[in-house]
Amino acid sequence: MSGVVRRAAVRATRIAGFLAWFAGRLVQANLMVAREIVTPGLGLQPAVVRVPLRARTDTEVALLTLFVTLTPGTLTLAVRRDPRVMWVHGMYAADATAFRRTVAELEGRLLAAVRPVGGGGRTAGEGGG
Repeated sequence: MSGVVRRAAVRATRIAGFLAWFAGRLVQANLMVAREIVTPGLGLQPAVVRVPLRARTDTEVALLTLFVTLTPGTLTLAVRRDPRVMWVHGMYAADATAFRRTVAELEGRLLAAVRPVGGGGRTAGEGGG
């Protein structure tokens, strides 16, 4: 198997794994929001949390904001480039540290899926924008 084919297969597997993990998170978040609708005020603890980012490129940041906002109960409010941080509103964010860790886990899994295999290449959107 050539190096290019192997890297493509590894990357496709990583992306599929991330999407499967995210689908599970999506179901979980939907159930939490549905529970909130059925029992209003039971667990709602909204907050805006500042999250430092490890994403290096505009594409990585855009993908992260997309996945954060796709998750029910969370919304990306703003992103700053220098230093790279984002502000996220969470419906269940009473513990800012735990909420920040949840977003950081999402970011880590996303970056592991989308960054080039072997770390040798540039990712789309790097260095510009």
